[in-house]
Amino acid sequence: MPARPRFPGRLGAVALLCLLACSRAAFAEAAPLRLGIMPFNSTLALLKTHQPLIAHLERSLGRRVVVHSAADYFTHINQLLAGDYDLAITGPHFGAMAAERGMRLLFRYTAELRLLVVVRNDAAIERASDLRGRRLALPSRLSLASLGGVRWLAENGLQPGRDFRMIEYSSHGAAVAAVAAGEADAAITAHTPLRQVPEDILAQTRVLASNVSVPHVMTLAHERLGAAEIDRIRGALAAFPATAAGQAFFRDTAYRGYVEVSAADLAELRPFVALTVNMMR
Repeated sequence: MPARPRFPGRLGAVALLCLLACSRAAFAEAAPLRLGIMPFNSTLALLKTHQPLIAHLERSLGRRVVVHSAADYFTHINQLLAGDYDLAITGPHFGAMAAERGMRLLFRYTAELRLLVVVRNDAAIERASDLRGRRLALPSRLSLASLGGVRWLAENGLQPGRDFRMIEYSSHGAAVAAVAAGEADAAITAHTPLRQVPEDILAQTRVLASNVSVPHVMTLAHERLGAAEIDRIRGALAAFPATAAGQAFFRDTAYRGYVEVSAADLAELRPFVALTVNMMR
């Protein structure tokens, strides 16, 4: 008896190949999501840190994610408020502002943003009053760490210009590096950006803690993506901490995880939003 044709198996294989081809085509043809990340570190460092998250989003959503990081905080916030990004990972004060300009608040990091002052190991600086007459490096005057730091120094009787000189740098890493190099006496930063500063620079510095902490960095999506796509993005983000890559990401960055942005968070940020608006003017 002649062998029976095996069309069903061949057709199944063809169907599977067609399905894979269609899936790849859909991934290739879907418009990439523009992710804007606040430039709190160098572009290379930001890409390295966020690569696990980007890869997870691409797998979960079936869309490419293209990262954009502005040259400075002024450019970033202006692009954010202009709607240039589909997704954004940005400072909480910027997130609060963008929420009134068409961006949907998805999550913030679980950890609180704790303000720190970095000085050289051999510096005779132990408290806020020791910064009188010193050069203070800031990671942009618009960063929440800078705003909180200047506010903290004012509460300790020190006014910028009169009692200390501010020097603005492009990122937290650059501000800390300036201290290590002797270009500044102290730098204002926060505990999580400090985790991403090279070890050889950290070895030359030590940290003074402050009593200032605020809600941490927020993740947002633009409302033009539509409710269904925003829900998919929210779900993908919510699933990330349970993955092996997500656990490593939140451990290495000390962000700890995601939580919903609360009304109390936004109320706590209101004074910093006002300061930001004044600085931008």
